[in-house]
Amino acid sequence: MTRLFTDLGWVETPASDAHHRTFQCTNGTVLALYDAKNYEPHFGPPTSAFRGVVLSVNVSSFEECVSIYEFMKGVRGVELLEQPSEARWGGGFTWRDPEGNLWDVAWARDSNIDERGGVTFP
Repeated sequence: MTRLFTDLGWVETPASDAHHRTFQCTNGTVLALYDAKNYEPHFGPPTSAFRGVVLSVNVSSFEECVSIYEFMKGVRGVELLEQPSEARWGGGFTWRDPEGNLWDVAWARDSNIDERGGVTFP
């Protein structure tokens, strides 16, 4: 996953170590990854089944969704599950990372993204 996020252009922070990786996103958000072995004693090993969670990255326009989709075609380990499509609420697409997690890149119609990348819904 570290390789995937660096391939996406996310900057790994100096706080990362072998069991805990952190990435500074452009809007001030930090994404943290923990080794799955950290959670196995409590929750068991990861499975390939749908885990009931989809992570989402919101963007400022449908055109940005399309641009990100085109970029991700060249990122190793990414499985694009659908093409970007517009919907009543906005639009976007879903993809799977190398560990089987599902992600959405989404644009919410009438939402605003501030100068730090924070999303505000109407």
